[in-house]
Amino acid sequence: MSHAKRGRPSDDVDDDACREEREEPAATETVTVGQALQAVALSPAGGRPVDRADASAVEAAERSATGLGRAVPGGVAAAAQRAKEANEHGDAVTTVRDVLGDAAAVTPGDRAATWVDAEKVAAATGRGGGGMGEVADAVAAAAQINQGSTLEL
Repeated sequence: MSHAKRGRPSDDVDDDACREEREEPAATETVTVGQALQAVALSPAGGRPVDRADASAVEAAERSATGLGRAVPGGVAAAAQRAKEANEHGDAVTTVRDVLGDAAAVTPGDRAATWVDAEKVAAATGRGGGGMGEVADAVAAAAQINQGSTLEL
């Protein structure tokens, strides 16, 4: 019977495999506003019809992501607005997933989400009335992740 010393791996342990399991990836990646929007499309909320609050929140998110202070013609905010109007008139049912499914790819100048972005989106969600706030929650979660990714370890 072989006894390994406490604190040292036995001879039959692959040191490289253990090291790989213990090492965590560096926290340098950030989550963009567009990625946060796309995450909403992938969530259970993605199957819900776009409403007024969603359209307002998506517009605020796009404005923050681009830094332009306005919605981008042909962007996700414009698509959300068209979807909201169609859903209100009963012309069609356009879901959050339909609008935000590729938000990360189509948001020009997309950048890392911040708490300022999250606050703007949350305020817009409230002004839009109704809604469940999934867009605001996703941007806030992205800001939280990004805040953690910039902390010194």
